[in-house]
Amino acid sequence: MGPYLLLPKDGSRLDNGFYNNWGHTYYFGQGGVRLDDGFYNNWGHTYYFQKDGSRLDNGFYNNWGHTYYFGQGGVRLDDGFYNNWGHTYYFQKDGSRLDNGFYNNWGHTYYFGNDGALVQGTGIWVNGSFYRADNSGILLPISVYNNKINSYIMNNGIGHANISYVNAIPDVSSHSYSGTTDGKPNMVVVHETDNPNDSIWGEINYEKQHYNSAFVHAFVDANNIIQISDTDHEAWGAAYPANGRAVQFEQVEVYGAWNFARELVNAAYYTAYNMRKYGLTPSLAQSNGTGTLWSHHNVSQYLGNTNHTDPDGYWSNRASSYFGTGYNMNDFLQLVNYEYSKLS
Repeated sequence: MGPYLLLPKDGSRLDNGFYNNWGHTYYFGQGGVRLDDGFYNNWGHTYYFQKDGSRLDNGFYNNWGHTYYFGQGGVRLDDGFYNNWGHTYYFQKDGSRLDNGFYNNWGHTYYFGNDGALVQGTGIWVNGSFYRADNSGILLPISVYNNKINSYIMNNGIGHANISYVNAIPDVSSHSYSGTTDGKPNMVVVHETDNPNDSIWGEINYEKQHYNSAFVHAFVDANNIIQISDTDHEAWGAAYPANGRAVQFEQVEVYGAWNFARELVNAAYYTAYNMRKYGLTPSLAQSNGTGTLWSHHNVSQYLGNTNHTDPDGYWSNRASSYFGTGYNMNDFLQLVNYEYSKLS
C-alpha cells in the first residue's frame, strides 16, 4: 500500500500536522505522508509513531537492544524514573532503560538489574564483587567485604587522590597499542616498584631519564596519583605482548596501615578510571589471555616474556604487618569494582 494522506473537512491535505481519532494521535508530515514506525522530535521531546501510525502513549518500545518508555502525551522518558509492578526503573538521558548498571545520585550508589528494576533489600554479585542494597536501594559496601583491609577502607571512609598530570615522558604519540584491534588498551597492569627507599618523585625522575629502557603510565602512593605518559599510547613496563594491550602503573612502597590502605584506594581508583575511559568491565586475568585486571605476576604467568611477580610480595608483606591478613588480586578487584561503581 502507498503512503497515507489525510484530507480534512475542507478538502485540503494535512501537511506537518496532527490528527486525533479513534482514541489515538497521528502525524502527517511533509507531503501529507503519515509517519509510520518512526520518530518525531519537537518541543525538546521525542515521540514514536507505531507501524499503524498511532502515537505510542504510555507504552514501551524495544529496539537496538534497549527498552524505552513513552509516557503521557507520547513523550519519551529521558533521564527519569518510572514506577510500576512494585519496582523502580531508570531511563537514561538517551531514553534507554538502565539494565545491569550502577547509578549515582544524592550522594549514593544504586544498581539496576538485568530486567531494569532497582535492586532493593538484597545482596547482589556484580563483576565478581558482592554488594548489599538496603530497602531504598542504596548500596552498602561497608559490611560485605571479607578482607580486613577493604573493610578498614570502607569503615574509615578513605577516599582517593585526584589524578595529576606531569609531562615526564617525551612524545610517544607514535606508540599506538599494537596488541589490540582498535588501537585502545583492553587491560590494566598493576606494578610495584620493589624499591623500599624511594619516593614517588624519585621514581618519576628515574623513569624520565631512563624511559628508553622502561616506563609506565603513572605512579601512585598514599597521597598521589601522578600520570606521566598519555594512556592513549603504549608504555614499556611489562614486555610484549602486554605492552601492546595495557595501561600500566606502579605502586611506590609506603609504610603504615593508613598509608598502605590509602595507596590501595588510589590504585583502585586509577584502575577504575581507566576502565571506564576505555569501556572495560573489571574482571580478573585468565590463563587464556582474557580479563581486564592484571598484576605483573599475571603477565608473567599467562602472557610471558617477563618473570616479575609484583605486586604479590609487597601486598602480602604490608597486609600481614599492618592488618594481620593477606591481600591478593581478588581483594583488589572488589576495591576496583567499588570505585568503578561510583564513576558515571
